[in-house]
Amino acid sequence: MHDSHIHLAMEPLKSNILEVVQNFIQEGGKHILTQGTDIVDFEDNFELSKFANNIYSNTVQVAIGIHPSYFEEITLAIDEKENIFEKSQRQIEKYVEIFEKRKKDVSAIGECGLDYFQFSLNNSYSKDEKEQLKEIQKIMFRKEIGLAVENSLPISVHSRNMIGSDECISDTIRIIAEEGKGLLEGSFHSFTGNIEQLNQILELGFHIGFNGIITYKSGESVREILKKTPFERILFETDGPFLPPQSVRKNNKVKEKFAQPKDIREIMQVVCDVKSVEMQKLEDITDESYENLFI
Repeated sequence: MHDSHIHLAMEPLKSNILEVVQNFIQEGGKHILTQGTDIVDFEDNFELSKFANNIYSNTVQVAIGIHPSYFEEITLAIDEKENIFEKSQRQIEKYVEIFEKRKKDVSAIGECGLDYFQFSLNNSYSKDEKEQLKEIQKIMFRKEIGLAVENSLPISVHSRNMIGSDECISDTIRIIAEEGKGLLEGSFHSFTGNIEQLNQILELGFHIGFNGIITYKSGESVREILKKTPFERILFETDGPFLPPQSVRKNNKVKEKFAQPKDIREIMQVVCDVKSVEMQKLEDITDESYENLFI
């Protein structure tokens, strides 16, 4: 059992790291890939991995990347004398510097990709500003893919469309095809696109990450994606502390509702039901996929 996408540096996971990892291992867990999303939380992820692995050897791997929505966040702190491209370029340079120093401790590049959903909710942005944000995200994503290819690392991809549009996921697939040069591997985290895009992703050799969404009543479209995804391309993730599974969401006795690695077992049970497979077979296939990618 594995969790291929989680944010251990976020609360309440961070403060309870040993309990979180111990509970996972007691459920049969083997590997956790914690994701950095901005320059500030990279060191926390490295330290948490080191701390946990001193007790549970080789359980927690680290991915570092710049979440695409980060560039929207830094626009709020731009000096009048600089523009968003100048400030963003400095952040990209800082990321590359950190990566080069710590790459021996990095198992993947991520969370990285494109996100057109988040800034589409902000009506204060002009059309030109939204296009600038798209372009900055693309520049960063291309840089991260280049580093992944140069260093033979997989990537963990975030790609979220605006409501009513397939543009973001289409752009993500195109950039991977252009920059990956057939050498890039990785996982599409929490994929919610359409079947045509799924087929394109599979043709690129990528995996699909399934999380607590498939346990929700509202997750039928993702369960349809699951049906079309071959076993050997399935990975499991929680995206913790986000997306707690249905059993946690509906449990009134749980005051703080968040996803953690042990919840993978519930996600896997839904997959067993949807795809009519035994748990052990599913676990063997998907753990091998994780280890081939990230270990």
